[in-house]
Amino acid sequence: MTDDVVTVSYREMAEAATSQAAYRKLEKPTLRPEADVRRVAWWRVRGLQRTAHAPILLTILGTDALAVYATQVVPDDDRPFWFALVPLISLGVLAFVLTGVRRARHLARVARQEPGRTMRYLLLHSYVSGAPWLVFFPLTGGDEAEPIGTLPLKYGPTRDLYRDLPAPVGEATLCGDATYRSVTVPWIDGQVVWPSAGYGEICLDSDHDMRFLSELIRPE
Repeated sequence: MTDDVVTVSYREMAEAATSQAAYRKLEKPTLRPEADVRRVAWWRVRGLQRTAHAPILLTILGTDALAVYATQVVPDDDRPFWFALVPLISLGVLAFVLTGVRRARHLARVARQEPGRTMRYLLLHSYVSGAPWLVFFPLTGGDEAEPIGTLPLKYGPTRDLYRDLPAPVGEATLCGDATYRSVTVPWIDGQVVWPSAGYGEICLDSDHDMRFLSELIRPE
């Protein structure tokens, strides 16, 4: 272990989580109510619409519609050069959206599974990227418990990057395997918190993992 890596425990990381929350004015959860994925189709759930890139799809469909209309009213010689690129751009965007749709459907299936392990969590933010992360701890072990896993969360829109985040400290029940890179979905206070990538297991003997944890608790 390198000399510049600090010792991490629930106590130290909880202090960092509450400090960061105060700095960003996130002491209270900012999760907005959304349709219950266990009772409705996945495309009716706001968080999964974002995962499936629905706004991007709507934008490109609107652009395609305008392009088709323009071909009917604009003479060939007056059409801008990029008209010819619209079909290729649309195909690229469609492939991107289909990837998001597959992930959204997978997230929905996992979120509907029987609840698994309940753990304590802390919401921390990367010092380098600012991205929000959940860091998980066992229910036992008290303040000296060590972290056992992490899960990255989604940014909000540009105007409100930290929208739809849970409280900085709490408990989460995980659906999914909670193993390296597995799709894992946490339920917090009866609501899903949608991850942006797979679950990461923490190895305290790994210099890489310890540097990452140190980055998460670095002062603002």
